[in-house]
Amino acid sequence: AEAYYQQLPLLVISADRPQAWIGQMDGQTIPQVNMFREITRHSVQLSQINNEEDTWYCNRLINEAIHALTNHTKGPTHINIPLAEPLFGFQTENLPEVRVIRQSSTGYIINEEDGYDKRFNTYPNRLIVIGQLPPENNLGNLVNVLREEHGIVVLSEHLSNIPTDATSLFDTMLYAASEEELKALTPDLVITLGGHIVSKRLKQFLRSGNIREHWHISPTGETVDTFQRVTDIIRSDEQTFLHYLIEKGEKVNSDFREVWEKACSQVSEPSTEFSDLSAVGSFIKNLPENTSLQLANSNSVRLAQLFKLPASVQVFCNRGTNGIDGSLSTAVGYAAASGKLTFLLIGDLSFFYDMNGLWNKYKGNNLHILLNNNSGGEIFHTLPGLNKSEALQEYIAAAHQTEAKAWAEQQGFTYLSARNAEELELNMPDFVNTENNKPILLEVFTSMEQNAEQIRSYYHQQKNK
Repeated sequence: AEAYYQQLPLLVISADRPQAWIGQMDGQTIPQVNMFREITRHSVQLSQINNEEDTWYCNRLINEAIHALTNHTKGPTHINIPLAEPLFGFQTENLPEVRVIRQSSTGYIINEEDGYDKRFNTYPNRLIVIGQLPPENNLGNLVNVLREEHGIVVLSEHLSNIPTDATSLFDTMLYAASEEELKALTPDLVITLGGHIVSKRLKQFLRSGNIREHWHISPTGETVDTFQRVTDIIRSDEQTFLHYLIEKGEKVNSDFREVWEKACSQVSEPSTEFSDLSAVGSFIKNLPENTSLQLANSNSVRLAQLFKLPASVQVFCNRGTNGIDGSLSTAVGYAAASGKLTFLLIGDLSFFYDMNGLWNKYKGNNLHILLNNNSGGEIFHTLPGLNKSEALQEYIAAAHQTEAKAWAEQQGFTYLSARNAEELELNMPDFVNTENNKPILLEVFTSMEQNAEQIRSYYHQQKNK
């Protein structure tokens, strides 16, 4: 599901039993044909091979599934393989040579008849919103040219891997802005690219704004209308279209960019008492350069967005489904596969749901985990109305008294903890130290009520400046 909604080329291979035995009360026989139908781009069911035609047929299906990974609409593909007994006693030393069917790459051409250049030059107030993108997306320089030379406002979150310091605190600014200020910040033209956006305030702002046009750059051609204002789906890759705008775009005299950057400069990063918020701030300010930062979902990704990151840090998050499940496993797998210094910021519910992610032999000393343990789902305490519900603690926030110490140490981690600001300051240097000989887990214990109060206090301070 995550690969489907992030349009990532994931090849899923599942072992199955022969179709004749499905539903016959035999061992491990469940229906697997098209079991991922709604969240795969392509699915094939191989046959059992009894002759040359069966071999040709399976080879063709496998090539089709692999081709589907790189088609316009990217995402996971599924190969289901029926296996007959015996399922052991492997005697073949070398795999056979098989046919590989190659597929040419797709080129993108901007159709002049669409008149994007003329329409682009018509509007003085232009805004680019960049969603989630992989690191090394090679778009940063193009975006900066559009910002500096064409006066375009650029909004990006950490997940875009394109830093924009002048407007990085736009979410807080939208909270603090008055109705009159929001009108002045409303663009004529919005151009969106990349994947998911975290900021609900930005979504609400653009959905309610009097926007003339909204262009979404969609390499797959899929219709995505996050802001309910889309007028054009531009079937192009991001680089091609941004190059086109730079080449064809005129320098429009507008102070729109200055209005946005001035408004964002009037809000500041949080400086609060000991809480999840202060722990995240301390962590990010001490984060080493040229590292990989894995963000779990919910509170972790939102709190991190309130602080500026070093430009050299690469950011990852399972934002396709927006769920907390699998955040730990993803970080452990990435650290093991990449060998890069990897930091994970994660909350307690996400960690304990997925704690078996630590139970593997591939962990290295390049993995550092900051676990904010506030004994439940803190984010629900910040939602007006819900925070007064009698069902909040037990059924929604899932309050608990679980700690990670014994499990982390049993899995070979160096364990650190902090229950106050002094302990956090004392242990942070050891946590970010790159000379460690074991993976490290720092567990920060906070209170959900105190965390909610610090978040409210921060936003109210910004509004009253």
